[in-house]
Amino acid sequence: MTLASRGFALASKAMTRLARLLPDGRPDPLAHRRAELGRPADRLDGPAKAAGAVRYTAEHRLPGLVHAVVVGSTIARGRVTTIHVPPAPGVLLVMTHHNAPAMKRTGAYATLRGPLGAAAMSLPVLNTDEIFWYGQPIAVVVAESPEQARHAASLIRADYERWPAALSMTGQRPFTPAHAVLEEPVTRIGDPRAARAAVTVEAEYATPLEYHNAMEPHATVAHWEGDRLIVHDTSQYPYGVKEMLAGKFSLAEENVRVLAPFIGGGFGGKTVAWPHVWLAVAAARLSGRPVKLVLSRADLFAMSGGRAPTRSRVSLGADASGRLTALEHHALSSCSADEFAEAAVIASRHLYACPNLHSAQQVVRLDRIQNAFFRGPGVAPGSFALESAMDELAGRLGLDPLELRLRNEPDRDPATGNRFTSRHLRKAYLLGADAFGWSRRPPAPRATRDGRWLVGYGMAAAINPDAVLIAGVRLRLSADGTVTVRSSTNELGAGTSTAQSQATADRLGLPLDRVRFHQGDSDVARTRIPGASAATTTLASAIWSARDNLVRELLKLARGTGSPLAGLSPGEAETRDGGLFGPRGGETYERILARAGLDAVEVEGRSALPYQTIKRGTYSYGAHFCEVRVDEDTGETRVTRWAGAFDGGRIVNPKQAAGQMRGGIIMGIGMALTEEALLDERTGLIVNHSLADYHVPTHADVPDIDIRFVDRPDPQTPLGAKGIGELGIVGVAAAVANAVHHATGKRVRSLPITPDKLLFLIR
Repeated sequence: MTLASRGFALASKAMTRLARLLPDGRPDPLAHRRAELGRPADRLDGPAKAAGAVRYTAEHRLPGLVHAVVVGSTIARGRVTTIHVPPAPGVLLVMTHHNAPAMKRTGAYATLRGPLGAAAMSLPVLNTDEIFWYGQPIAVVVAESPEQARHAASLIRADYERWPAALSMTGQRPFTPAHAVLEEPVTRIGDPRAARAAVTVEAEYATPLEYHNAMEPHATVAHWEGDRLIVHDTSQYPYGVKEMLAGKFSLAEENVRVLAPFIGGGFGGKTVAWPHVWLAVAAARLSGRPVKLVLSRADLFAMSGGRAPTRSRVSLGADASGRLTALEHHALSSCSADEFAEAAVIASRHLYACPNLHSAQQVVRLDRIQNAFFRGPGVAPGSFALESAMDELAGRLGLDPLELRLRNEPDRDPATGNRFTSRHLRKAYLLGADAFGWSRRPPAPRATRDGRWLVGYGMAAAINPDAVLIAGVRLRLSADGTVTVRSSTNELGAGTSTAQSQATADRLGLPLDRVRFHQGDSDVARTRIPGASAATTTLASAIWSARDNLVRELLKLARGTGSPLAGLSPGEAETRDGGLFGPRGGETYERILARAGLDAVEVEGRSALPYQTIKRGTYSYGAHFCEVRVDEDTGETRVTRWAGAFDGGRIVNPKQAAGQMRGGIIMGIGMALTEEALLDERTGLIVNHSLADYHVPTHADVPDIDIRFVDRPDPQTPLGAKGIGELGIVGVAAAVANAVHHATGKRVRSLPITPDKLLFLIR
């Protein structure tokens, strides 16, 4: 779908602003010819995945491959005094802190406060007898088969010296972190406590420890070729893992290669190289054989991090008309020795106009494995608190919850005073409300019943910061006119390769079937996109840069020839119709390379925008509307209908984008109703460490989900697009909680909303 078909006239101010999308600031002469962008193209990797032709990490088989299983500690804090290792068949070695190779402590956990560094924890796992959390690896068994390794690991026992452990946020002294994910830890504007308010709300909200539970488990296959290390890994961040392993094993970075082209789901849990990654590498060095290490589902709960629990206190004040006069949000979460603050105050800083704003993020240190990025880090749990409080305020004001939000739409970013690069949330509200039929919602709670089911309707706003990170690509134009783009980022299942093939085809004036996109090789180029919904915009920026470099190279080839391109400046060149064109005509790519006698031309491109656009007021937005039914006798809650409308800038591929939003909403339904990792605060063990006990939504739990997009380009981002992968989950839990309140008249402020909590309230 072209921009023209969306009604953007080339002469309009909107198109003039869109012209600034080119990285070097030049007008884009081809804006009216773009055809690939906005088309609901099928997934290019879909047939291969459906046929089982895509190979994931654990499916790699190497000559001489052996298998490793990790043994975890059974205490949360202390030291290992003795490890008992009975003999077992097929075992090649057992690696402990006594014989493990030296591994340097790498930099702390990567955050989004600046350019992303080595993606690893900094604790000296297996190079010390000290225990930092329950489940910390204390031994690695390497055997000829996975069954032999698991059996031998089950026989190992350890003796410990136990130390006191901090396992609960209750009673721990909180502190303000030096930074928080994507946010400032403290914001003060005006004085909320001194502000006048006709109506106030003050309440506390809580979200639990959650785990990602991607379909593909964490896995690593490592082998050494002399001093060169080659690793296949389930990483969202191949280049960061490359840097981490080079530092940990004192290798030159060019001697480390990390391959991760396809990931079976990540959601942030695979941004970090958890200890099993470097332990597989150490075991391969010690054994002299290629080693495969795959975490079990139970291992995942002990040896990788999840979303930290949060506690939020939100205070709102409004005048009689419903306009906010004061907003306070104080949030508390946890961290480990590596500081990682789940910034639950993001939405409160940027979503609503308010002259008096105070937000503060604090953390407590616990003897737990480090937290991880989790889809919508910080903003998803924080939005549950804010959007629940807004619903409570609407009730006290006697206002429709949607009307309250519309009355508090800001003209500028409330926290910074900056203009938004684009904000069409008002349009998203109206799109979603119309699709859902919100106007037919009865105002009073507990007003609709269907037999034993109480029916309720809820809504919530969504916001997520948009970031452009660091990326490099290599673009190769072959003599047959086809283009191959290579990047070290990878395919997590969101359709990155398809979207970037569309962007490349669009940028070079080629049909989609002339473009190939290869990803997941850390040797290609320095790329820092572990998540943050940044792949589409960041890679597009790098591809645009590569296009400009390609044009320069092709014009060099035309010098001194009879080509109509001879003497043309890069600014005069257009890439369209399968070639390069100027005022005097042009030539196809095949013709240009044939004249030069070349098989191919290869160039590089790098993302050209600043590291992070958040400070420029770039966010994605959305609005959720849902219907729930609550069984008055059992407390069972069912989500039965959903409509969501989103402002994610220009939608590159509507089919893939809608899938991303549905996926986020389904994860949010799990957050609202079922998901909670139960931590035994006496020992540090997560009790429900399986999918039989940690409940994620199944098909039976998912309603029809109607997705709508505003689809208006953001003038300050590549392609005019903004990140949406994480946006879908934000606000979902609040929308469900608000609908449950509307159905029952009772408010649940602690997730998940389980039948026992509801039965206690509604009876």
